[in-house]
Order: sequence, then structure tokens, then C-alpha cells
Amino acid sequence: MNDKMNIDGKKKRIFILVSVLVVLIFVAIFVYAKRLSNKVYSSYKTLNKVSLAHLDEMVVSENCRAFSGGIIRYNSYGMSYYSGGKEVWNSSFNIDNPVIDVCGGYIAIAQKDSCEITLIDKSGNQRKIQTSYPIKSVEVSKQGVVAATLDDGDACYIEISDKDGTSIASGRTVLAGDGYPIDISISNDGTRLVASYLSVSNGSTQSKVVFYNYSSVGQNEVDRIVGGFNQYKSTIVPDVEFINNTTAVAFGDNMFTIYSIEQKPKIAYEEKFEDKIDMVFHSSKYIGIVFKSNSADYSEVLKVYDTSGKKVFTKSLDFKFSDICFVGKNVVMNDSSNCRMYSFSGVERFNYTFDKNIIKLVPLKDDKYSLITGTDVEEIELK
Repeated sequence: MNDKMNIDGKKKRIFILVSVLVVLIFVAIFVYAKRLSNKVYSSYKTLNKVSLAHLDEMVVSENCRAFSGGIIRYNSYGMSYYSGGKEVWNSSFNIDNPVIDVCGGYIAIAQKDSCEITLIDKSGNQRKIQTSYPIKSVEVSKQGVVAATLDDGDACYIEISDKDGTSIASGRTVLAGDGYPIDISISNDGTRLVASYLSVSNGSTQSKVVFYNYSSVGQNEVDRIVGGFNQYKSTIVPDVEFINNTTAVAFGDNMFTIYSIEQKPKIAYEEKFEDKIDMVFHSSKYIGIVFKSNSADYSEVLKVYDTSGKKVFTKSLDFKFSDICFVGKNVVMNDSSNCRMYSFSGVERFNYTFDKNIIKLVPLKDDKYSLITGTDVEEIELK
């Protein structure tokens, strides 16, 4: 009996010891992660550099995009893809007034008012997709599904094709009836689409947001419409975005709405503001809204929300930036020579003035970036 009690006692002590060790390990990991997330950087080092031998015409910030772990740089005459400190591929074309979208390993680009979309994958392979009417905008999903808004002068259309160019769906709208689509966004898996329409009713304009589903969920719905919202009585909604497969956001000039879409869409959160929205940005987990400020001490105010509408970060900004984005739980902003990074806990993690002109600063991860200048693409690491 005593032997059994001793064995049980030893087992209990071992269990307690192991439990304490596990807790201590988790605490140590948490403390280390917390310190790492608020690590402050004061400079950087260049890991590698590649000269911009192609696309001789100067490219501005709007013509650089993050793409598949690297960046693309394009103008009317062609496009180059850089990753891992080297040029992976470049392609020549003639596209005046390009409209473009990037998602996952696909790029959709077209000349505005043409009837042809070029779909490019990570390897540089291209496929042409023909549309029925002149193109106004394009969207692409991670699966290579392409959506386009079209206009024949009398009506607007939304056409959706898979990556092989096979038509998935097509719809027609007119301003006096359904409304004019002013923005669309397709989910990463290519099964859902949200559109913002501008309609005319009794001589006044009004925005409405409509959701479509091209999976089995929407197969029995008229025109694949699974939800519509017209609560935007006094604001225009020029921007709608799928930020992940089950969350979409509609931005008005003084309000925003978060929609949750499991089967059919519902409003998860909505907020109206006294001030007008100046700029919006997002990641798959967070939504950033920037307002102009009337204060003499700071020029703008930043508010960050999660996908449920919870406010996770607010910051008054005295820095006039041209670009802003999320990197994990950090906000990174820059102008033509300066860069700042703030954590959600309010720590200024990086404040640096470069001795070169910044065309684009593309985050690769928390401490690594692609720095595009007029002559080079550098992969840099903060230190």
C-alpha cells in the first residue's frame, strides 16, 4: 500500500513539475513575442540589390504592387517581377491607361475601354480573356477568377470568368433601374462578389451594396444575388473590399460597414463619423481609416478596427505620408524619403529618413522590405 502511495505521489509531483515547466515556457514565449513585437529599429542594411534595367520610363508609386512575396513594377510598355533580390521575369506590351488588380499568384491587367484582359501568373505565363463590352475595371482572386465591370454606353455589365477564360456569370444593369456599378471586389476563393451601385430614385442618387454568390449557396437565387443593403441614404459608397473570404467592408465618405458572409451577408458592424474619411487601407484581419484633422498639432487621425468592428488602435499623426499599410499588428507609412512604423500598442518602432527617393516601400515581413527607387530594387532589413 505504501509503495503504491509513493508511486502515486511521485506521479503527482512529476505532473505538477511538468505543468509548471509548460506554463513557464508559454510565459517565456509570450514575453519574448511581446518584446519582439515592440522591438525598435534605428537603421537598415541592404541584403541585395537589382538594377532596374527594364521599363526605362519613370514609374510612380501607383505603378508598383506587392506580388507573391515580391513586387511588380509596370508602365504602359511592360511589367517586371522582382523577388528574392533578382528579376524573375519581365514582359513587354503596349497598354495605355492600364487598369490592374493583383491577388495571390495572379495579375489581371487591361487597357481601359478595351475588350481584352491579360491574366499573368507567378511564372510570367499569360492568358488573354475577351470581354463582351469595353472594360472599366478588373478584379482577380487567388484562384485566378477574373471579374470585370463593362460599359457599352447604354448599360453596365459585370462579367466573371475563370482563369481559362470560361464564362462563369454575366449581369446587366442600367442607372435608372438597378444602378451603375462604381466598385466591385471578389473574394480570394472566387466564389463571392460584392458590388457598390449608384442608383437614381425620385431624382436623387443613392448607393446600395449587393452581394453575389457563385458557389452552390447562390445557385437557386435570382441572378446569384444573396443579399442587398440600401441604408446609405446620405453617403456615396465608392469603395467595397473583400478583406478575407467571409468579411467585406463598404466605405462611404463618412461611414463604413463591415459585412460578415458565412452563407448570406449580414451587417457585423457599422459606424458613422462626423469627419470625412480621407484614406482607407486593410489587411485580412484589420481595417484602417484615416481622417484629416483640424488640429494645429497633428494633420491626421488614424483609427484601426478588427473584423468584428472592435477599435484596436488610434493615433494622431503629425507626419504627412503618401503610402500606408499593415504589417502584422503594425502600421507602416512613408512619403518620398521618410518612413515610420507604429505597433498597435503605440510604440514607434521605426523612424528613419532615407538618402534616396522612395517610389514604393513594400513589406515582405515585419523587418524586411522591398525598397523601390528610381534606379534600383533593394531588399532591406531593419536593424
